Amino acid sequence: MLAALIVVGVYVHARVQSRMVEEAKLLLQMQAREVVAEVASAPEEPDLATFLQREIEASDRGLGLGLQLFHPDGTPEMMQGSLAKNVVSLPEDLLSGDEERVFREVWLGDRYPYFVYATRTPNGYVQVAAYGRRFLRTARHIRDSILLSAPLALLVTGGLAWLLARGSLRPIAEITDGARRISGSNLGERLPTLGTGDELDQLAATLNEMMERIQRSVERMRDFSADAAHQLRTPLTALRSQLEVTLEKDRPPEEYRHVLEDVLAEVEMLTEGVNAMLRLAYSEAGIDPARRVPVELAPLLEEVAEFFLPFAEDKGVRLEHAGFPEVTVPGDPAWIHQLFANLVHNAIKYTPPGGIVSIDGARSGDEVVVQVRDTGVGVEAAERDRIFERFHRVGARQSLPGVGLGLPIAREIARAHGGSITVESRPGYGSVFSVRLPVE
Repeated sequence: MLAALIVVGVYVHARVQSRMVEEAKLLLQMQAREVVAEVASAPEEPDLATFLQREIEASDRGLGLGLQLFHPDGTPEMMQGSLAKNVVSLPEDLLSGDEERVFREVWLGDRYPYFVYATRTPNGYVQVAAYGRRFLRTARHIRDSILLSAPLALLVTGGLAWLLARGSLRPIAEITDGARRISGSNLGERLPTLGTGDELDQLAATLNEMMERIQRSVERMRDFSADAAHQLRTPLTALRSQLEVTLEKDRPPEEYRHVLEDVLAEVEMLTEGVNAMLRLAYSEAGIDPARRVPVELAPLLEEVAEFFLPFAEDKGVRLEHAGFPEVTVPGDPAWIHQLFANLVHNAIKYTPPGGIVSIDGARSGDEVVVQVRDTGVGVEAAERDRIFERFHRVGARQSLPGVGLGLPIAREIARAHGGSITVESRPGYGSVFSVRLPVE
């Protein structure tokens, strides 16, 4: 700001000074024309002297007007006014004939220079001078004012800059302090915002949104770890107790074999649970861009239906499917297969013999909607949202084998593909799971 003020001041000073010099030049040109005209009309020396004296007396005293006449060879002939005692020689350009008229500044020992205008006449040369004080005083006042006000402007602009910088940097300091306080033990704390809506407020709001996402992720990890530990602790405790009881005394080989078969079955269930938890963790992390490819949905659903057809027949459940829409879905084909496999497996598993499971789909705008219907046990309205929670099993589902991760995995896979899963269900009448995925 100080630099801008100085630049503006210098420009104004230069413009004013240039304007005043032009006015001085115009005034001297007019005066010189009068003298040249008088010399041409009355060349006698007494008349010229009287005319020059009269011009000097008629002019403003503060103008400091001076008049000089020169012979054709450049020697002084007559001098009046401010040039009476200060002989100013003619410029060489004028004497040599290179120029017809010359305007210049001449210093004669005063505070301001003299503006001197010299021109050629038929009988010699005429030179007119005026003291520059009247013309340059305004420009010098401007220059002096700029020089005197520069320190004050420096203090004012420096103080304003300090206040502005302090006010502008205070939110940054608060954001920095808030960020330092946030750790794994207090992820719920947020950075302060002033409500101004400026860039710093937007930055703080963006960081708060990021912290909220991180908090949700950490909370999901903690819940997942706690649920996984709880689910693994029970079968591991049972296995340990069973092995300890078996080892307390000698038993027949057939009994040992029976115990080992039970242990193997428990280990297989544990393995299935661990694999399911790994799949859930991978799905929550999102799709690897390298694995995202166009997936033809109709052949994939046909494959899922054919795969589960024997399982449905063994349970006495009729598996039906209509024609599937010919659409392409961007994503991981293995994950999309897992998504619908989990839904179909759950529908068959929780549908009693004689029931029906159907799969159908249709395109809706930029999405495809695939529905898996069953006539199974259904879900209470109060429990409908909890069936997607990890390890949560409700109602009649608790009596059947499983770890409670099929639906959570399906939901996370749908989310990773930019889609969603909704459920409609009535106890004793069955459920309808609707999967929405964006079409490529």
